[in-house]
Amino acid sequence: MLIAHISDIHLGYSQFNLEEREEDIYNAFAQAIDISIKEGVKLIILTGDIFNTPKPEGGAIVKLGDQLKRLKEYGIRVYFVLGDHDLSRVRGVPVPFAFHNLDFATYLGNGKLHEFNNILLVGFDKHRASEIDELIGKLKNVDEQVKKFNGHRILVLHQGLIDFNKYAGEINANDLPTNFTYYAMGHLHDRYKKRFDHLGGPLVYPGSIEVTSSEGIKETEKGFYIVDLSAKEPVPQWHKLDIRSQIEMQVKYDELDVKLDEFAKTIKDLSRKPVVHFKIFGKDIDSKNVESILSKITNLVLYYKWDPIEESISQTSSEEKTQDIDSELFELAKKELGNEELARFAINELLPLLQSGNTQEAVSVVWQTYEKFKGDRYAGENSTR
Repeated sequence: MLIAHISDIHLGYSQFNLEEREEDIYNAFAQAIDISIKEGVKLIILTGDIFNTPKPEGGAIVKLGDQLKRLKEYGIRVYFVLGDHDLSRVRGVPVPFAFHNLDFATYLGNGKLHEFNNILLVGFDKHRASEIDELIGKLKNVDEQVKKFNGHRILVLHQGLIDFNKYAGEINANDLPTNFTYYAMGHLHDRYKKRFDHLGGPLVYPGSIEVTSSEGIKETEKGFYIVDLSAKEPVPQWHKLDIRSQIEMQVKYDELDVKLDEFAKTIKDLSRKPVVHFKIFGKDIDSKNVESILSKITNLVLYYKWDPIEESISQTSSEEKTQDIDSELFELAKKELGNEELARFAINELLPLLQSGNTQEAVSVVWQTYEKFKGDRYAGENSTR
């Protein structure tokens, strides 16, 4: 039996506020559904961040509905949990619940056990940093509930593992229950697949299906997994999606004109105009001259940005692997706030709300965190008296 594992879809997100980039998200999701149908999967798991905001625009809701309708017509079941982008910090029913109530998909995020074709599925919605102890308790409890089930047991979570990303992670692999045969994960936007010795099966992050706000402009592959459950050990197979190219180009200032002509020849036949980030090295870089030269490719790219890199910064160091954006933001937040816990809150919880325009929710969660932080400090001071 084959199942599909798709994550971090972010329907409604438009990189650089471009309509074309919003459509790219819809196209990538449709591709994943097309491939799943063609490959003959019987079940699809969506591991959170289905929408980019808890209050998505109508267009994003319709796009999800269209694909879920297709899957129902093919008899393919869909199960989902909610990510931080799906969950409102103020009162309100999450939009994906509507599709659960219409029987287009099944909600897993409350920890209840669901059985389908001798497969047991259990899931939990995203838990914030202040709720991690509660989540770990739930995971221990559900581990006891599933261990006697003879078929495949699938755990569905939207949480970051510190083992893969210490800045965007909230739990460790050792916090996970051991009696599952497949760990369907969401939240981290890069792809990871690992077999931990103490776990009952492979742990998999498909990553996001398109480049999102936390990733910047980068050359990367995006896709999802189709998992073969016919054997005792699940076998995840990666399926790459055809997405718009994102290119980082490094060039010396005095060679920009020539290199740009060469670059134009390499991108003119692309099916979709790329997104490009130029890093220009040199001394006394004239921004007006740079803009004049770059204007020659305006009709060949969807969007571009450029940054001057002073010659004193060696090109060798710039060509080294760029530090993960999450880690850069985390270090800046920790330096400004002077507290690691508050830095994690700022990057993992507050920033996504502000990026999606949810200022009311951002204010609410700031106040809640302030009350908790103040309470923890008060308790700590009292315990030392």
